[in-house]
Amino acid sequence: MDETQPRTLPDLLTLRARQDPDRELIRFEDGRGLRVGDVEAGSRTLAARLALPPGTRVLTCLRPGRTAVELLFGLARLGAVEVPLALDITAPAAEALRHSTGAALLIAGTSALAANPAVAALLPRTNRVVLVAEDDDGPSGHPFLDELPATAAGEHRPAAEDLLVVLSTSGTTGRAKAAELPHFAAMRHARRVAATMRYGPQDVLFNVFPWNHVNVRHTALLPALLTGARLVAHRRFSASRFWEVCRAEGVTAFNFMGAMLAILDRQPPSVRDRDHAVRLAYGAPAPAELAARFHERFGVRALEAYASTELGDVAANTPDDWRPGTAGRVVGEYEVAILDEAGRPLPPGHTGQIAARARLPHQRFRGYAGDPAATAAVLRDGWFRTGDRGLLDADGYLVFAGRRGDVIRRRGENIATWEVEQVLRAMPGVVDAAAVGVESDLTEQEILVVLATSDQALDGPAVHEWCRFRLPRHARPRYVRIDRELPRNGSGKIVKQLLPSTVDESTWDAERRSAG
Repeated sequence: MDETQPRTLPDLLTLRARQDPDRELIRFEDGRGLRVGDVEAGSRTLAARLALPPGTRVLTCLRPGRTAVELLFGLARLGAVEVPLALDITAPAAEALRHSTGAALLIAGTSALAANPAVAALLPRTNRVVLVAEDDDGPSGHPFLDELPATAAGEHRPAAEDLLVVLSTSGTTGRAKAAELPHFAAMRHARRVAATMRYGPQDVLFNVFPWNHVNVRHTALLPALLTGARLVAHRRFSASRFWEVCRAEGVTAFNFMGAMLAILDRQPPSVRDRDHAVRLAYGAPAPAELAARFHERFGVRALEAYASTELGDVAANTPDDWRPGTAGRVVGEYEVAILDEAGRPLPPGHTGQIAARARLPHQRFRGYAGDPAATAAVLRDGWFRTGDRGLLDADGYLVFAGRRGDVIRRRGENIATWEVEQVLRAMPGVVDAAAVGVESDLTEQEILVVLATSDQALDGPAVHEWCRFRLPRHARPRYVRIDRELPRNGSGKIVKQLLPSTVDESTWDAERRSAG
């Protein structure tokens, strides 16, 4: 990494505002846009109004828009630490974040307060509350952000190692944790994505992920600011409008996660499938068969990366080095090892736990807020044990193989649910798949697969036949359940805790060859 480049958000924004203040940085779903100079001026105004001491933890919860972006940079100018909340956050998760971070200030949009009682429940628990006027009236007794008097003092120039943000991890198979990220971690992540995707001023990026997530912040907004690209940010994914938006906005690249590619691929064929400017997509996962179909149909390369909130990008495909079915080669800022159950390195081609070690200071998370035990469990001797399974092939490409703890024990065999799910995701008519273990009368577990489909005729016997020659006998699911959709968190990942843990009359049973 070039040490002469900006290493903090305020330094980057100031530089870009000086170079190109009139360039549009971001446009929202309502058509409103923000220029780089607008964000610079707005962030300075908000910093002057808040005048917080460096290090202050600030909970934020407001809908995507001008204030959310200006607040992101304004808090950074003060050296404050943002703790963004999902608009649909639950009460236990909101209280856990408040408690673990020690946040004493809540900045909340009035529509977020009106729509989610969990956010409103934080009001009496937080020392200070500042409201942002949206569509709803706010509760009495709290000042509005745009009414606070500006002060001459307040700005603080943070260093690369200073804490920038605390972001919740996905928590799809366990309790979400609050990862503390310094300024340079965000900047390094953004610079790596921009380099991987070859972004430049000619690019228009499309992102549909929530603003409490690393995806839109560090892999879309900051890369756009770094390169002069423009970001189009929508609140949610719509398959029916996706390509229409891409055409209207001149989108050249988009971020994906979870089932987005599969859902788009399941849409009815159209003569306009290639009538757009999109050339690349960035995200994960992108199974080889799906990536090939997507490229053939839409002309878009889905470049899979291996990344996490804690680390940013660890491995990535590039336009010049694309190997579908892998997460690409390990990036220069990380060293990666595959470990066995005893923590010993495995040779190429062997599956184990993915571990990564940063080559640069301050490029990864510092730890989990308020949870030293969880931090110590994953950080040892500079290595981060990811909890993910994977392998490095003979050519140095990283292959992700699911969560390490996401294993079903059946008939004396350990079955990685990821492998079962990958086979089912390749099945025509399947939008997405999740495999879970359910208790068996014979001890251990049986495999239940829950499928989201676009084909009403798809049923248990068809699934069983599809798996018959694609999975070993012990890994073939006994139970099949067809649902309209799978439970997901705000970032689009399947939440397995919300899947059924028992079978019912709607579940097809291979041993009975029937539902029920």
